[in-house]
Amino acid sequence: MYLEIGLIIIGIAVLLLVLFFIPVLLKLRQAVNDINITLQTLNERLPLILKNMEEISTNINQSTTAINGEVQRFAFTAQRLHTVMNEVVGGIEAVSPLALKYQVYRKATWIIPVIKGVSAFIRVLSGKEKV
Repeated sequence: MYLEIGLIIIGIAVLLLVLFFIPVLLKLRQAVNDINITLQTLNERLPLILKNMEEISTNINQSTTAINGEVQRFAFTAQRLHTVMNEVVGGIEAVSPLALKYQVYRKATWIIPVIKGVSAFIRVLSGKEKV
């Protein structure tokens, strides 16, 4: 008698467990179908995506090469300009002590302030600048 009651209780529990898992299995089946559709779409579009990625990579490589070439040209031009400026400064340094020895330099250092003073006087006299 107890054995029959125990088997009936176990049978009812198994039946309730099966009834509980039916909606879970249906949701799982729907999720698997959605994943299959997504996987199929991805497999169809993946070659196009990879092709676009290759084109982008090629364009980036070409741009990088072009930019590197331009940078090298600018670096070479800057180096040449630096060399020329060093030569000019060296020449000025060599010539400047000689220029100080000449009477023209001494006259220019005296004439320049006089010219500035006269021009300021004329500007004030003509009314272009107020005192």
